[in-house]
Amino acid sequence: MRLAPSRNGARRAIVAAVAVVTTVGLTACGSVDPLLESGAARGGADASTEPEPADTPAAAVTPVADTLLGWVTTTDPSSIDPAAVDALATPELTGQLAPIGGLLGPIAQIQQSAPITVTDRVDEGAQSTVTLETGRGTPVTLRLAAEGGRLAGIQALPDTPDVATFADVDAALLALGARTSFTVSRLDAGRCTAVHDLNSSETLPLASVAKLYVLGAVARAVDSGTLTWDEPLTVTDARKSAPSGQLQLAPEGTVVTVREAADAMIAISDNTATDLLIDRVGRAAVEAEVAATGSSDVSALTPFLTTREFFLLGWGRPDGRAQWRDADVAERRQILAGLAERTIDSNPVDPATADLDYVGIATRPATADGIGWYANGSDLC
Repeated sequence: MRLAPSRNGARRAIVAAVAVVTTVGLTACGSVDPLLESGAARGGADASTEPEPADTPAAAVTPVADTLLGWVTTTDPSSIDPAAVDALATPELTGQLAPIGGLLGPIAQIQQSAPITVTDRVDEGAQSTVTLETGRGTPVTLRLAAEGGRLAGIQALPDTPDVATFADVDAALLALGARTSFTVSRLDAGRCTAVHDLNSSETLPLASVAKLYVLGAVARAVDSGTLTWDEPLTVTDARKSAPSGQLQLAPEGTVVTVREAADAMIAISDNTATDLLIDRVGRAAVEAEVAATGSSDVSALTPFLTTREFFLLGWGRPDGRAQWRDADVAERRQILAGLAERTIDSNPVDPATADLDYVGIATRPATADGIGWYANGSDLC
């Protein structure tokens, strides 16, 4: 889909935030190579644009590709200058990538699979096709396009094997060298009957799949008559989250309907829209939805975090990792209460002094400290 350009002066942080994971006919969750789950790196996805041919002199793309590959393969992500990244992309590409923080979004996603090595590269005119290898040994094809000396297109796709059977799928997933859960079920009158599974009982991080619980709580409230799809919600600076999404860039007082917020939450994984909905129905309602859908481990999603709390706990300055890691449910609720007045700045900021450690978002996973949302494949079905 084509995305509206970001507002002038909007922050473009080194963050792809909580990536959208779409499940079609199956449920899957796992800690996998980010290139395999990232909207920023997936071909044809919301936050990427496939390069288009252009008639330009031979190797016009080379200096642009050199610069971008330098950032992708660096062993020190903190050395990447956000201003230089902004300057490399055309305004059109920056606008398309605005929901995930501009060009820094896909760069950060690829960096999460570091160390990245270049194994092959072909520059032809305005096009560059680069073969990368991630730290887990996954081959990735990176395609770049240049226009007027700037980056006009970027697409990263993992080189996936052909699969014809569930055994082929299992082999491909296990080859990643990551903790993986894969479940295929038939639905009959709201019940899931497993057809095939690989570690389906293993609880793993959900990322944006957790937003389905929020959507369920909203739909239940609409069905009960305590909420309508047309009810207005107001964006406030105090409750803005980090990317992905666009509402974090909206002016204070912007009004959206419940339906518009739900659409943004699912279509572009808008984190601020998600938090607007959680605030409206209440944290307790979302936690009740977790139980109502038959979660095997309700405690893994209790307390149910807003995305803003997720960022402040994991990468805020100071962060709350150590305190959260060893706390019980009651103590965690107290920790969240202490975050009520902390904000995430959506104005231009210096990454070195920002309220979030944006470089850390790309390099320090929070799941190791228990921060996030968790379930297994059977729960998701």
